[in-house]
Amino acid sequence: MTPKQRRLSMKVAGGLVKHLGLHMYSGAVPAIAELVSNAWDAMASHVRIDIPLDRPLDASDVIVVRDNGHGMTFDECDNEYLVIGRDRRASEGDLSRAYKKIPRRRLMSRKGIGKLAGFGIANLVDVRTVRSRKVTHFALDFEKIVKSGKFVDKYRPEMFADDGTSTKESDGTTIKLTGIKITRAISEAQFRSSLARRFTVLTADAGFQVLVNDKIVKRSEQPFQFRYPAKKGQWKQDVIPGDGRKVRWWVGFRQDPIPDDDARGISVFARGKLAQAPWFFGLTGGAYGQHGMQYMTGEVVADFLDETNGADLIATDRGSALWEDPAALELKTWGEAKVRELLREWADRRHKTKVRRPEVLKYLQLVERLPDKERVIFEQFVDRVTSIPQIDKDDVIDELVRFGYNALTNIRFFEVIRQLNAISAADRDQVAQVLSEGDVIEAIQTAQKVKGRVEIIRTFSAMIEAGVPEKPDMHEFLKSHPWLIQPQWETLHHEKSLDTVLEKQFHTKKTKSKAGQQRLDFFCLAAARQWEVVEIKRPGLTVGQKELDQVRDYVFFLREEGEKNTNPDTRVHGVNGILVYSDIAAGMSQHVKALDGLGIHVTTWQDLLRTTESLHREFLEVVKKRAPSDDPRMQDLAELSSAEA
Repeated sequence: MTPKQRRLSMKVAGGLVKHLGLHMYSGAVPAIAELVSNAWDAMASHVRIDIPLDRPLDASDVIVVRDNGHGMTFDECDNEYLVIGRDRRASEGDLSRAYKKIPRRRLMSRKGIGKLAGFGIANLVDVRTVRSRKVTHFALDFEKIVKSGKFVDKYRPEMFADDGTSTKESDGTTIKLTGIKITRAISEAQFRSSLARRFTVLTADAGFQVLVNDKIVKRSEQPFQFRYPAKKGQWKQDVIPGDGRKVRWWVGFRQDPIPDDDARGISVFARGKLAQAPWFFGLTGGAYGQHGMQYMTGEVVADFLDETNGADLIATDRGSALWEDPAALELKTWGEAKVRELLREWADRRHKTKVRRPEVLKYLQLVERLPDKERVIFEQFVDRVTSIPQIDKDDVIDELVRFGYNALTNIRFFEVIRQLNAISAADRDQVAQVLSEGDVIEAIQTAQKVKGRVEIIRTFSAMIEAGVPEKPDMHEFLKSHPWLIQPQWETLHHEKSLDTVLEKQFHTKKTKSKAGQQRLDFFCLAAARQWEVVEIKRPGLTVGQKELDQVRDYVFFLREEGEKNTNPDTRVHGVNGILVYSDIAAGMSQHVKALDGLGIHVTTWQDLLRTTESLHREFLEVVKKRAPSDDPRMQDLAELSSAEA
């Protein structure tokens, strides 16, 4: 026999539902968290949440929250669950009703509006609950409830066919949300972590588990550089000045800034549930505040904010507490002082940790060799650099300390010159001592310069082999770095006037580089009494008789031009040439030898750069022997050489 159709009713102003449901619980986490807290109060040991994650949602999607709590009878649904604003604690007391062998729990519910949370993300809330083998099944329709702004007398939830039937199912409640309002994808990682951050009862000893898509939600700590108290999972206990109430707390500082803005700050909990979203108790800055807050997170448990017989100090949306109330103000004052104290300690510990870095200690030991004045300057510099909170990357700290040491020892070079100026010519011992120090500084600087050149040569060679010499253009690169051709050409510079003379005499045409630049196939370098004609051919171009004759003609013509100057003080003593290529036509070897005898060198790119690199490396080894091997700058060069090998 089919049971008689039963009816439920709700008396509520439609506008109130809109404000308490849609506006208070917008977002998947706040809405579902309220359903989880209802399951806690129902003495559930498990809450299972099925929700589409990591993809966009649409109206056809379904979100299900199912618990194995004590469920509700029809009368409980009608007289308790569907009464908006019912204070459960006022009628039932501070603890949940006894159920099975589960220890009674302190109730989280108080305001009586959690059943509206589903409307924050869905239009239809389907409630199916089982108590003592009896089914109560109904649905609440948001659009029907709020369609009129007037007080709705006896809103009738839709009743389903299985309502009132008997079942073999165990006790529990299933909330099904349909007509989903949100469309953006919900990140699984963020959803799980955000849900976990809203409850302190998600621990093994609480006998309460939440599963999202069959995976348990666990509270977990991030890895911290500093934690108070130090041991993971531990809490400290403090007494609030003034009112003598107790709180438990922990705070951690990450090595790097916390990427999730919602995870920065101190969360406040009461009765195992979030009472205040992460914040800094009103502190907004200070000496280290603005920066240190990016690394800081933690939790405070203050159950007195939600005492059953006391004032209701928690905002409806569970995002904040009523901190101006005298009962909460003392906690806020304590929290601000605690945050300020920990930020100062964090800055001090970070500073000490940076100073103890091996690279920093190495330079602090090396500076002991310098005169007291320079040593004090460097120690102050290190103290200042390591005290800046914003400088938090280890490699940046090491580089700055190394830079400071090098800058200071370079200043020593000028100090050597001043000492030499002040020394008496008769004091040979002091002169020798100062010169020795100057030699060391010069050797180190020279070694660094030559090492840098070796790297440039290798890079340029790799560019040529890879066939990408246009970026940067080889002509322009060689004009600016003539030592790439010959190490002794460091003092030479590009002489445009000689380019112009050859251009007019031989009616040469400019070609375009891949970058669109107009240029000649040659350029001239000059220094006091020395001219050099440089002609280069890119990889892929074959050099033949024409190119060999051309560079010869350039050199011969400039020699004639140079001989026109009869002034012995300015007359050019040498005009030579070089032709660099990658491929050469067959039968050209004798011509190449002939040109070499005329002061015109013809070579391949590989031979040119190989020879130049070899000469620089040999010079580097000679220079390195003049400087102490334990100087950090020489050690850096040695490490670079080892890395290459």
